[in-house]
Amino acid sequence: MPEVRPDGRRLRGLAALALAGAAGTAVLVVRDPHEGGSFAVCPSLALLGVQCPGCGSLRGVHDLATGQIAEAVGHNALLVPVLAVLVWWWAAQVAAASGRPSWAERVPGPPSGRRTTVAVVAVLAVFTVLRNLPGSPLAA
Repeated sequence: MPEVRPDGRRLRGLAALALAGAAGTAVLVVRDPHEGGSFAVCPSLALLGVQCPGCGSLRGVHDLATGQIAEAVGHNALLVPVLAVLVWWWAAQVAAASGRPSWAERVPGPPSGRRTTVAVVAVLAVFTVLRNLPGSPLAA
């Protein structure tokens, strides 16, 4: 079996991505998005009066980072699953770039392709409609 060498450039990019995510999370912990005026208002909400699929995510990430999982889900029900898939994708990319095929085989990437794209768009559309219904528990 030929030796697989690590892709240093790709690994550095993935490390930079992880550091950027950690830095962004740290900013959200230090500057609480629950406080009015701490961050900008969602353009969709400000211009159209409609909550987008990402509304509540800043508050949700703050809540996750401070150990308040139920509150995070209350701000955006899709946040935790989306973050889980992003971490899964990142781990699969690290596995593929690491040059350790045995690790890469144990951490397959998330599903991709046309069907996955259609399913993701459908989930986002349904979630957007449901969270904008009057009295919806999915509202941010």
